[in-house]
Amino acid sequence: MSDDLQQLKIVNEWLLDRVSARFPCSVRQYTMVEFNDPPVGPSYNTSSRKQFADFFNDLVASGGGDCPEYTIQGLELALETSPPHSFILVLTDASAKDYNESSTVNHVYSLINTKQSQVYFLITGLCSDLSDPQFLIYRDIAASSFGHVFQVSLSDLGKVFNHLDFTLSRPVNSSIRLFSGDFNSNGTHSESFKVAQKYNALIITTDGFIPNIRVVGPDGVEAQVKQTVSETWGSMSLVKNPLEGIWILHIQAGSPHSVRVEGFTAANTSSTAHCSECHTNATCEEYLGIRECSCKDGFIGDGFSCSDIDECAYSWSYNCSLGYCVNTIGSYDCRCSTGYTMVSGHTCIDIDECSRPDLNQCHPQAICRNYNGYYTCRCSNGYYGDGYHCEINECRPEPCAFGKECIKTFGSHFCSDPCFNHTVLNEFWRSTSYGAGSNCDNGKKGWYRFTGSGGTRMLESCVPTHTCNTHAPVWLKGAHPVDADGIVNRTACAHWKGNCCHWSTTVQIKSCPGGYHVYKLNGTPVCSLTYCTDPSYTDSSCHCTADEECKLVNGTLGCYCKNNHGSYDVENLRPALKCGNNELKVSFPMCQLENLALNPKSIHLRDSSCVGFEERNYTNLFSLVTSIQERQCGTESVKNQTHVTYTNIAYLPPRVDTFIVRDKEVKISFSCTYPLDMKLSLETALRPMMSTVNISVGGTGQFIARMALYKDQNYISPYEGSEVVLSTTAILYVGAVLEVGDTSQFVLVLKNCYATPTRNSTDPMKYLIIKDSCPNKQDPTIRVAENGVSIQGRFSIQLFKFVGDYDLVYLHCEIHLCDTKATACAPTCSGLQSRRSAVEADYSVVVGPIVRKGALPSPFPLQSGSFGICAPWTLLTSAIITLAHWIIL
Repeated sequence: MSDDLQQLKIVNEWLLDRVSARFPCSVRQYTMVEFNDPPVGPSYNTSSRKQFADFFNDLVASGGGDCPEYTIQGLELALETSPPHSFILVLTDASAKDYNESSTVNHVYSLINTKQSQVYFLITGLCSDLSDPQFLIYRDIAASSFGHVFQVSLSDLGKVFNHLDFTLSRPVNSSIRLFSGDFNSNGTHSESFKVAQKYNALIITTDGFIPNIRVVGPDGVEAQVKQTVSETWGSMSLVKNPLEGIWILHIQAGSPHSVRVEGFTAANTSSTAHCSECHTNATCEEYLGIRECSCKDGFIGDGFSCSDIDECAYSWSYNCSLGYCVNTIGSYDCRCSTGYTMVSGHTCIDIDECSRPDLNQCHPQAICRNYNGYYTCRCSNGYYGDGYHCEINECRPEPCAFGKECIKTFGSHFCSDPCFNHTVLNEFWRSTSYGAGSNCDNGKKGWYRFTGSGGTRMLESCVPTHTCNTHAPVWLKGAHPVDADGIVNRTACAHWKGNCCHWSTTVQIKSCPGGYHVYKLNGTPVCSLTYCTDPSYTDSSCHCTADEECKLVNGTLGCYCKNNHGSYDVENLRPALKCGNNELKVSFPMCQLENLALNPKSIHLRDSSCVGFEERNYTNLFSLVTSIQERQCGTESVKNQTHVTYTNIAYLPPRVDTFIVRDKEVKISFSCTYPLDMKLSLETALRPMMSTVNISVGGTGQFIARMALYKDQNYISPYEGSEVVLSTTAILYVGAVLEVGDTSQFVLVLKNCYATPTRNSTDPMKYLIIKDSCPNKQDPTIRVAENGVSIQGRFSIQLFKFVGDYDLVYLHCEIHLCDTKATACAPTCSGLQSRRSAVEADYSVVVGPIVRKGALPSPFPLQSGSFGICAPWTLLTSAIITLAHWIIL
């Protein structure tokens, strides 16, 4: 049900938009009822569209697996708490468990008869077959209420709501029930009904598979039928201006089905009104002295006010096969993406560029391969290039001396010795003695050498998971080569789920003069995997610190602490502190700890689970690290208006295997102070109003970006809490910042930013703030302080209110990273256009809600229209939606 629920939340927003557009003066009441197993209720009642949307969006699904449910009791409560002539939509993926509770069922039939409400069942799953009484009760209730039963898949939920759009947004008392028929078999049959008065239209609604239905009027002429919805599970048709008399339906059905016919009298009609009162995008029709205003196809409203329908906003309201939708005034166009061409209808088909030399740019010595929407070029074996330009590959066969690598470039080649052409990796956290983390080496491609205190070469044995600052550590399966081996291939394995080689990849290794190794890495199969180093490895010679000596102990040559070096006074202990961009690191010389009778392997931070790790390679340290981003390891922060200080305590327990006994452990407090900026202000806030997105950039690793709402133009004081209440005179300061990842190459670009009255980023009601990286010039309150020039973007705008029953504002931004080495990233805004740059994919973030100060929901908000304000009769005849919904608990 959770998948159904997510889809339903989307289509519910769409349906509410449609009802609001048809009835700008609101509705009498929205009702929502939850029914579960066994609790039923409560019933949520409101006249506010926004509040009803909040009710619906707060629904959650948990548990599950049981079937059927107490549907009839939920329907009973919905009928009891809704006004007469309501439309009740029952959403469920189960049959009715309480189908045989006679008192409840009888009360439901009595309420339907008394209130004349219509019940529609939307069913995305059943507990048994269609002949089971637990399901047949739905058909009986639908028939008695002049409703329907729709059995559909999850993917068709939007189409069903489109089908019900007109039904659920009709004024009260606007229709008369003329015919109702339920048929449990397929085949061909004819049914008749009588039209005894004047109607604007006949509404014919079906459910079940009906390939053909013809409508014949009293004059014996087949009527012109306008089919608004046609699906395998149901249809809806209109017959305009029907004659009085006997009508006949000729039905060809392929399954059990039902048919309902209603006579509809539009509320926006008058015998004295002038057609000039109709909206410019409405038609005015006169029939038997009655004039009716109706919005044209592609527009929605009450005839006196019509607005364009954005068919492209929701997937079920347009049909562009393999293409994309472009909204136009009153309609939409289907466009084909690059690599496709339009054929009959709205269908795009792939272009086979490889069969057309005039369409592909592959080199004659390249192989062209066609895919849906694109093609690729690859140079043939023995040739080098990108497929668009190919030349003989001089590196085949190997022309270089032993132990060197042939590097091919366009027009030439050269031989390179990786011992002298490589990148150094000196991160201390690659050590196997370091704890868990989320580093990923998927962007490490090329020759590398490991140096530093973490270790100088990879391990040749399985490494425990959640070490080396990653999830699955990578180790070397096989021995390292010696100088005489040259460049060799080895398998690198990642340990995960009890399998020391759960993932594997090939690396090349060379032993270099001086006793070190270089590795040609090719990224990692997945994230988060890290190439780990051995902190205990040393070559034949000793590299000792000043307080160590090189000697043989039990036949092993190594560095050992000098006895009685220094003083036993704790006051002489001088830890080294490093204040990094993302972490604090405090390090203690191990020999000092040993000579002070302290246990280096037991040191820890305020959170005792954060223990120290050993660093070697020209050092002999035990270090502690804590992140400042996530307040790990008990790190505390204090900030003023300009700076933030992070503090923690290092605990050094005494040794127990010594002649000296200390009564208690040594505690050393350490701190780092940083000037506040946009990023640090978010990290130090308790509950900042912000949104986070993970960004993956091919070949360069993972990034994290955050967007937040700030109090002033300094962008260092974010609003906190789940919402913020501001007046419409307030200025909103919005900032986005790139927090995690290698930012030396990328800058952050705010591409499109806009506001909506709901959290839904596809809400058709939106206000544009930034488009194509440039500000909306029509709004003088918009100021873009920074965009496309650094790791952060900033803009401001004066708060506003959406017209209608909306008191909330959500801010959305599509952001991306721009490679400064590949293109110009700063937007050039001339008029309303921006120079487009080659950038990575877009990622969306949202902050809100921002609540207008003094907002009071109004059950009947007045809005401007053809008559100045909403006329009283519109309020009296507004539609109502009553919603019963099942949540698994």
